[in-house]
Amino acid sequence: MVAELGLNVQGAGLRTDPRMLEESASENNVDICLLLPTASPDRVRTENDRHMKFASKHSRLTSLATLHPFMDDMPGEIRRILEFGIKGFKFSSFSQRFELASREVEAMLLGIARIGLEFGWVPVIILDTFTRADIHFGADPGHLTRPETLMQLVQRHPEINFVGSHMGGLTSEISELRRYLIPAPNLFLDTSNAAHTLHQSEFVDLLRIHGPGHILFGTDWPWFHHSEEIPHIRCLLEKAGYNESDQDAVFGGNARKLFGI
Repeated sequence: MVAELGLNVQGAGLRTDPRMLEESASENNVDICLLLPTASPDRVRTENDRHMKFASKHSRLTSLATLHPFMDDMPGEIRRILEFGIKGFKFSSFSQRFELASREVEAMLLGIARIGLEFGWVPVIILDTFTRADIHFGADPGHLTRPETLMQLVQRHPEINFVGSHMGGLTSEISELRRYLIPAPNLFLDTSNAAHTLHQSEFVDLLRIHGPGHILFGTDWPWFHHSEEIPHIRCLLEKAGYNESDQDAVFGGNARKLFGI
């Protein structure tokens, strides 16, 4: 898996310390890093609190939150998170062990949208898309977020903004990404890791298909460094014909709008 994804594992354990992320952000002129927690049903509130605590101690860190379709008192946690001013949720269906097409997930999404409306907020949901997690982690194949399942959610819930991490399908075939991920007002892709698994021409093709208003820069920290990823992604954006304004959107403008930063 390390070879397939091009992960930089040397020192990665140390980089899980939030202080190192803060230092890297400062050294590379990154204003804000978004932390993306996930958790099992019994640890949702604990992990949300832990990540919010990290963010409270470091000026360049801010955190989203997570939920789980089988947790207790989901409406209460959604309201609590929104009251903290957090406007997005991260899910990793393969590691959290749930199926996106399930009734429980549908109820969770409807609850997020309904409560978000009460707060005058358009929900944002980030989904992990590692499509070979069944091979490398023994995950249930039915729990994977594939390009097809991601697009089904996008089309079924126009009231929610979805971000497909890793350009919508980490280790997916480019044919799948082109076929299923149709540009939509509520579909966004982030660049994390994908530039290490897709061929350059494939990555650039996806940038051109979805356009600068729907791409967000991401590092997949702790596996990749700002110092390397920023110039690497900038080079690919230039190859896709993104001008300076387009690049500014990718490197922050789009995220600021989505998450109300």
